[in-house]
Amino acid sequence: MRSGLSKLLATASATLLLLIAVVVGLTWWSDRAARIRHEAQAATGGDVARALPIMTANGCSGCHTITGVPGAQGQVGPRLDASLADRVIIGGVMANNPENLVRWIRSAREINPHTAMPSTGITEQQARDIAAYLYALK
Repeated sequence: MRSGLSKLLATASATLLLLIAVVVGLTWWSDRAARIRHEAQAATGGDVARALPIMTANGCSGCHTITGVPGAQGQVGPRLDASLADRVIIGGVMANNPENLVRWIRSAREINPHTAMPSTGITEQQARDIAAYLYALK
């Protein structure tokens, strides 16, 4: 009887430790995501929460595969995912920084007339919102 109780206590202890590890891990991951989102918004002046409807309304998903955007499985432009923040160049011609990304999103053809990326004509704030979203994918 005593060994049965010992096994039960050992199993309960192991389960409790696993549960604690999961909660700590989820908390860390959530805090990390919030920190990255905050940093992206501060760097771009954009709001991640406004980006999805802007990207959907402007057809970004027709050309790009974009993490977190429903239906965004485009094959024309590059994937817009966590690797964007680590890329050195945007559009093959500009350093990857928030101001350049905003410029590229708004007026790519003014920067590179030979790009397939259209000049979207969206507002600067809308481009900042999209840039914040893309940098927050990190």
